[in-house]
Amino acid sequence: MKHLIALLFFTLLLLPFLSQAQGLAQKEQEAFQLLTALRSSKEDTQTQKLHAEFKKVMSALVRSKDFFDFPLQALKIADIKSNDQTVRLLTWNVEFSDLSNTYGGFVLRREEGKDRVLVLELSDILDPYSSKPENVIDTKNWYGAIYYKIIDFSFQGKTQYLLFGYDAGTTMSNFKLLDVLSFSGQGAKFGSPVFKDAKTIKKRVVFEYANMASMSLEFEPKRARIVFDHLSPEAPALEGVYAYYFPDMSYDAYIYDYDREIWTLEADVIATNPEDVGERYYYALNKKTGKVEKNRMRGDWMNPSDEQNPDNGMHQAALPNNDDPKESLTANKKRRRFRLFRKPINPESYQE
Repeated sequence: MKHLIALLFFTLLLLPFLSQAQGLAQKEQEAFQLLTALRSSKEDTQTQKLHAEFKKVMSALVRSKDFFDFPLQALKIADIKSNDQTVRLLTWNVEFSDLSNTYGGFVLRREEGKDRVLVLELSDILDPYSSKPENVIDTKNWYGAIYYKIIDFSFQGKTQYLLFGYDAGTTMSNFKLLDVLSFSGQGAKFGSPVFKDAKTIKKRVVFEYANMASMSLEFEPKRARIVFDHLSPEAPALEGVYAYYFPDMSYDAYIYDYDREIWTLEADVIATNPEDVGERYYYALNKKTGKVEKNRMRGDWMNPSDEQNPDNGMHQAALPNNDDPKESLTANKKRRRFRLFRKPINPESYQE
């Protein structure tokens, strides 16, 4: 009898939470049905109408109580959350009949020490054929993109958020970009003077490349750097015509400067693969015993032309600005306030 009463009491305590979760699930299902219809639309007028309805339903969903920690199940849109668990971004695209795209989204920020969540809608006002802005913008003057990765970092002693974005562009070219999200009062801004090139400091970095190409833009947490394909024109005469730019098999990187708290460009870096999952082995002849032995393969890069490497796979490439590639990015927090995480909290929503 005592166990029955305890179970009943526990059930009564859970009822409000279960009811709230069911309400969120119902709103998500409504948004899912609208998004399905939106992506099936063939007429631009109907597409625009459905998109307006979808944004209204999404606005009600993201402003619902307890949504910030609610995991989307049916709704397939880009959904990322910051490592400090205070920022969540949801973005999506809508394609028109001419294959151009418009975008929508919301920025959510959980106020520290409070139970309130700031919700800001992103308004894409940029024509697909216009250049991306170079200055700082707010959520009402957004250029439109799908954000698939977010990295916390420190700039001038405050936390800002590095964003990796993708824009399907037009039938001629695509875009990938690096931008920075920051907050001031009850508003959010995109763009921050943290990207240092040889002669200039940029507030955001935009890469435009051929529609037929695929560009890599990845983050390496061990070395606190963003590695990306170097883009070159298909022919010298096409320099500046970015619809004819392709990866040229070399790589550049923006490396985080812990002391200055900015990202500094470095050309021609050695790109490495992500860490292997699980262990791999190889078989080699032991010169001492004359027997073939099974050895664990290291995941580090090995220079095949290194004649002084007797360990067959134990050599580590000398990568720039990091004597110890296994050094944790969160070590020595007093000197380095840069907060990054090894594994994304959410998987990337966009896949090329």
